[in-house]
Amino acid sequence: MQRRIFSTTVLGCQHFVADYDSVHQGLLHIIVRHYLQFQKVIPTLAAVMRRLPRDLTEAVRAATFASSEDAKDRLYDVADILEADKTFASMEALIEAQNLLAAYFDSKMTSTCYQKKTSTKGGKLQHIFEVKMGGADAELILGVSKDVTAPRIITAYFKKPRKPTPIVVIPSPSAVKPTVSGWATVTRRKRCVY
Repeated sequence: MQRRIFSTTVLGCQHFVADYDSVHQGLLHIIVRHYLQFQKVIPTLAAVMRRLPRDLTEAVRAATFASSEDAKDRLYDVADILEADKTFASMEALIEAQNLLAAYFDSKMTSTCYQKKTSTKGGKLQHIFEVKMGGADAELILGVSKDVTAPRIITAYFKKPRKPTPIVVIPSPSAVKPTVSGWATVTRRKRCVY
């Protein structure tokens, strides 16, 4: 299986490694699970994906929209179709898609885009890069293995940062002027009966 090495200037990490042609991790996995997001930042990706045969397109679409529980089965469906495809046209298109993704990663995995390294609640390691997606700010999240010097890219996807919740300011009641007697005046409102 072919691998792609992405040099990086991320502190404590020499480079990232990503596998080609595996629906379970690496570049093909990212294409199968998240191509709808990535075609927003890689315009030619949509044209490449349209070259896939109908059965493979439907399997990829099912894997893309699969829930976390069903994803593994849908990925095996894609792998089965690729294994049975004797024309290799599908693999050529998917290799082109993986190369487009790799070129995008080369341009975004820089020290200027790098934000931080975090862990999920399940203990999975992530590296987060600040990018633009459709003109808006977004985060490119790389799910990686726990290898310190050369983490393997398992998956990648985008997340738009949450907009800060606006703070509602409730105006305070206006000060009431006391009258000569010391009592405040109160204005009565007319009730309208409909």
